Amino acid sequence: MTTRPELTEIEVALKDLVVHDLNARAGSAEAYEADDIPVLAASIATLGLLNPLIVQKTGKHWGVIAGGRRRAALLHLAGDKSAKGWTMRSKVTCRAIADDVAAATAITVAENVTQKAMDPLDEFEAFARMMETGGHSPESIATMFGVERRRVVDRLRFGRIHPEIRAAARAKDITLDAMKAFAEHPDQEVQAALFREMQGQFMAAWAIRDKLRNRGVKIGDALGQLVVEGYRAAGGEIAADLIEEDGILTDEGLVETLLMETLHTRAEEERARLGLKWAAAERSPDYEAMRAYGRVYPQQIGSSDAADIADRMAEIEELRETDESVDPEALDAEWLRLDAEYGELTNRYAPEDLARAGVIATWERGEVTLFPGLVRPEDKPGAAPVTGVAGESGASEGGGTGAGASGGSEAPEEETGPAPLALSESLKTDLKTEQAAVVGSALAADPALAQDLALFKIVADMMGRFSRVSYALGISAAEASRPHAKPEGVDGRAAEALEALHAGLDLSWWDERSPRSLPERFERFRALDTDMKARIVAYAMAGTIQPTGYGWGEELLSHVARQIVPEMRAAWRPTGEAFFGRLKKGELLGLLAHDLKQPEEAARLASGKKSEIVDYLETLFAAPFATLSPAQREAVETWCPPGMEIPAPKSRPGEDAEPDEDADDGFIDEVPFEDGEDDIDLAGNDEADGEEEEIDLSDADATEPA
Repeated sequence: MTTRPELTEIEVALKDLVVHDLNARAGSAEAYEADDIPVLAASIATLGLLNPLIVQKTGKHWGVIAGGRRRAALLHLAGDKSAKGWTMRSKVTCRAIADDVAAATAITVAENVTQKAMDPLDEFEAFARMMETGGHSPESIATMFGVERRRVVDRLRFGRIHPEIRAAARAKDITLDAMKAFAEHPDQEVQAALFREMQGQFMAAWAIRDKLRNRGVKIGDALGQLVVEGYRAAGGEIAADLIEEDGILTDEGLVETLLMETLHTRAEEERARLGLKWAAAERSPDYEAMRAYGRVYPQQIGSSDAADIADRMAEIEELRETDESVDPEALDAEWLRLDAEYGELTNRYAPEDLARAGVIATWERGEVTLFPGLVRPEDKPGAAPVTGVAGESGASEGGGTGAGASGGSEAPEEETGPAPLALSESLKTDLKTEQAAVVGSALAADPALAQDLALFKIVADMMGRFSRVSYALGISAAEASRPHAKPEGVDGRAAEALEALHAGLDLSWWDERSPRSLPERFERFRALDTDMKARIVAYAMAGTIQPTGYGWGEELLSHVARQIVPEMRAAWRPTGEAFFGRLKKGELLGLLAHDLKQPEEAARLASGKKSEIVDYLETLFAAPFATLSPAQREAVETWCPPGMEIPAPKSRPGEDAEPDEDADDGFIDEVPFEDGEDDIDLAGNDEADGEEEEIDLSDADATEPA
């Protein structure tokens, strides 16, 4: 039986302290290297060592039986040059135990087993008391515990939630997450009012936050930042928070008044700058009402000079991205100067347009949005009706919008269309990878077809009826290789759909946690019902589709793919990182002006950075704007890069087939193979094509299929 041990208080130099072999954590070195050791060190540096270490003499050193993490924190302080007064010779208060193995073991177990983590509510309220009665600030508490100020502020907020709500959390009447949600608003009375209002219903954290967000405007929000200076000047009431930007502007009527004043001011400033006839402000854009307006646009003056400037600005964009030796500050200064000159040449309205057009300022998506060049219905000429709206471009069926639609000079029509996009071979290869993912996801959603295709492929290959049924339909013991230079930036809908299908599969027959043999797993698989087996086969098939150009020899996969993905854009869209960002600025502007029928937007973005065009296109394709005309919307919703749409099947050489007018898909077609030949390397060595956004080919695994 272990008797109560005798403990003697002593002072031991830090350098003489080691972890005792009997310490319960001696075999878990990670406990002394945890991320919270600096936090413990900060507390010791501020408050001192509150609990002495329990030690026992072990040869020349003192072994720490209880307090190994405190020793690790002290070592951290000794190695921290900013922690003054701590060295390896610093004396540490300890309590020594005699040479009693049983007592030492009991102490180290008790130290680690009997400890109980602090209740979160106790922690929150303790932090709050430190500030309210202990004279501490969030900064001093953060320093004391060695944590970020924001973390301290969060705990202080939770500790200052209305007592009635904290009591409900202690009684388990609401969850801790629900209690925390009430900290969205700093006013305890507002918190309590909502808590009482929601009595009798389940209090979901998201619902609480949503309701509190509608009770005032947070200073740190875009709207709060816009009006806070005027709000304070007008004496508006503010529910203060520990962090200033999280305070709430409670007088929503005053906020709205200041917003409208700001919008009127911005609209008038823009009217004066451009020389327009009128200015107006709206709380938010009413696109339906604005369809009755016409739209005029600035006319280009001195186009040859403007073209030279635009060319130089494009060169600067390329230098920024490709030449590390140039001075970025000098380039930025030159770009800004050229941008101002370009604006002088291109942002001028015709006199007859200035006499009728105006500007509307609105609040949209957290910023002031200006719609210049609008022509009120009563000011439009009596010709065919104009249906232009803010953000629209191109001509309507009954008349015209855009430059010259309401009078003034008309922009000359293009006699010929733009040259097709010049996609690099690496980008073509990546599009094949995205295409294969879409086809695979669609195949997984049609189990009956997938099972038939898999069986047909396997049987036909085994019987040798064809040289190969399909080269890209890579049904084998391995998944298809789908290299991509920008895998994180692609449209993720195909992967999400596949993940959802996976969640519905019964994979208990292949439970890796159970040591089952392959024959046993096979018999369990056979026992599944027909529908589940078909779904599993379909899911497995999804990963076998190889990237391909659907050339000769791929008529089977082309035939199937066109059935399950009749419209590629319904399942896939181009993104900024994976596609648009890898085209030249001129190509992006041509795509926007011609293919997407938005020449005015192209003109507006021409003087900006390439990244702005990429961002615009990504946003446009993610959710086509409500202001688009029917023709523009159709263009955005149907446009695909060359070769992304799945072409009609191509017959093998020598077979009779109708010529396919759309056969040129922009990809390299595969050639027919004989048995035993390897598939063609579609990601081979790219030829230098002059693109400023060429992908990095230094990593062979990222560009070459296995």
